[in-house]
Amino acid sequence: MAQQTPWPALELDGCRDTLTTLHLYAQVIGKVQLALTARQAGWANAPLRLTPRGIASQVLWPDTRSLSIAFDLAVHQLRFELSDGTRRALLLEPRPVAGFYAAVMATLAELGVDVAIDPMSVETAAPVPLSTDTAHASYDRDCVAALFQAWTRVAAVFDRFRSGFCGRQTPVDLWWGTFDLSIVRYSGRQASPPFDGGAIERVAMDAEQSLVGFWPGDETSPVPVFFAYTYPKPAGIDAAAVTPPGAQWSPEAGEFIVPYETIRRAADPARALLGFCESTYAAGSRLAGWDRAALERRPAAERTS
Repeated sequence: MAQQTPWPALELDGCRDTLTTLHLYAQVIGKVQLALTARQAGWANAPLRLTPRGIASQVLWPDTRSLSIAFDLAVHQLRFELSDGTRRALLLEPRPVAGFYAAVMATLAELGVDVAIDPMSVETAAPVPLSTDTAHASYDRDCVAALFQAWTRVAAVFDRFRSGFCGRQTPVDLWWGTFDLSIVRYSGRQASPPFDGGAIERVAMDAEQSLVGFWPGDETSPVPVFFAYTYPKPAGIDAAAVTPPGAQWSPEAGEFIVPYETIRRAADPARALLGFCESTYAAGSRLAGWDRAALERRPAAERTS
């Protein structure tokens, strides 16, 4: 993959408050999405999706109309668009999460969208009620732009990686609970969810899978990383050799990790990340006994027309 533009540095020391606030903003919209979509296998109705201008909900179904809610990070607006042509927009600016929550719910009510959500944040180190959170209120446009440009470059590589697989797999998803960007491949066989898992794990981990993702970190672990795992964990996976240099198995996390900065500083970051995707998948699927001959194909760029 040809390298065209540098990958952005993620200067998290000065951006952590903004990224935490943006994460909680995304949780508000994600919860609205859950309330206005039908549950699908593997929580397929839950994640947000990248767009050329930011991140957006999937198509929502409040009544006989359809609705989308999008973070337009080019002009820093939250846009509401209904199938009857109605539109609204809120400015993305420094404001407490509680104020964002109130503005979103008021806008939906104005649009005639009747929805109720659980206001408690999820999958964070310190859950807080989104409806009363006044501690998180930062919105630095440069920080948001850097993260979005990183997401865009990562998603392009993930999409390229997807082209080499013909089994069931997800699109590139942005999970608003943990705020990670990921794709999942499935072997086609069922699996037992973790015995100590909650509702999220029971739905998401009922099938053999290989996942690769990007996590920008949080207040307790601020280093952005790429991660990959195979579930159920196959014997010997922790000793498997993967690329690029700097990628390694984390016993604490139970997965392979490589820092974003290691990828960013590579001579060809896209190729280095693709190597991480391919090598971690190859190690896990081989050790887990996947039928790789039936599931794989040459990536699109390598096939003749």
